[in-house]
Amino acid sequence: MATRWGICGAGKISLDFCMCIKSLPSEDHQIVAVAARDKGRAEDFASRFGIPKSYGSYEELAENPDVDIVYIGTIHTQHVQNSLLFINAGKHVLCEKPMALTLEGCQKVLAAAKSKGVFFAEAFWSRYFPAYKFIQEHLKSEAIGDVVMVEATFAVPIVHVQRLYDLELGGGGLMDIGCYTVQAANLIFKDKPEMIVAHGSKTETGADKTAVITLKYPGDKFASLAYSMEASGGANHFTIYGTKGTIVIPDSFWYPTRVVLKDNEVKYFHLPTVEDQDGSYYGNAQGFVYQAKGVREYLKAGVTESDVIPHKDSETIMFIMQEVLKQLGVKYNYS
Repeated sequence: MATRWGICGAGKISLDFCMCIKSLPSEDHQIVAVAARDKGRAEDFASRFGIPKSYGSYEELAENPDVDIVYIGTIHTQHVQNSLLFINAGKHVLCEKPMALTLEGCQKVLAAAKSKGVFFAEAFWSRYFPAYKFIQEHLKSEAIGDVVMVEATFAVPIVHVQRLYDLELGGGGLMDIGCYTVQAANLIFKDKPEMIVAHGSKTETGADKTAVITLKYPGDKFASLAYSMEASGGANHFTIYGTKGTIVIPDSFWYPTRVVLKDNEVKYFHLPTVEDQDGSYYGNAQGFVYQAKGVREYLKAGVTESDVIPHKDSETIMFIMQEVLKQLGVKYNYS
């Protein structure tokens, strides 16, 4: 039986996600409904992807009995509210990152999903890429010995995006791009850090724009993270340092296609072919295929968490980000 998707939000990220869903076999994946705050946008979206139902409210989507799981692609500030709506309606949920703007909001959603017995996962799509799975298997082989440090950098010039200046819209660099560096550290070091130190700069509206973060973990292990929405030209790498060598994603680590091992051995990973991929908004958007297929397998198995991004990881990532925001002097009025 096909996994029947409902889509919450008709923005760019939802377009790319649906582009990938439509490329998968219809006996496995079907998009049965879409909802947006604007009925016209929902109708246009439905027309583009051949979706049978479109709604001008998220409540109507929650009431649709044909929807198994809802993909939430709305703005950050709505993620907690949207997630709780669908969880309480008994729907499984895949929510775009960040799943919340505060640790309290994160914990509220995770507790609700556990209480209702439904699947919930934060959509850190990077974790589903074959390169990430390869890295984890390579680490298990102890080819680079004990990991003692990781570095991750995400710097892209997106200061022209006005939403990022508005705290009422969940603006700032950490929640948009910096969160990927935090999840990279969490991929390797699962414990909460013993120490978090963050320094950075803010826009004139009080949103964070550039920051460097140091995390100290138990056992004298460290993560050095940096992000910037004003810098450009960086490698945007993710490097894992072990006592016997390194593993490097040399560029664009959030949607990787290659990994460099010791002795400069390079492993390449080819992205799936997706119809109309040239019309996508985000780089390597074909990678959403991995996430959608992974989620279907979880639902078929009857599990309520992703082993790729389990609830504990989402909570730890949010714990770190909340402390970073506190040190940078950034505060949201949303959960």
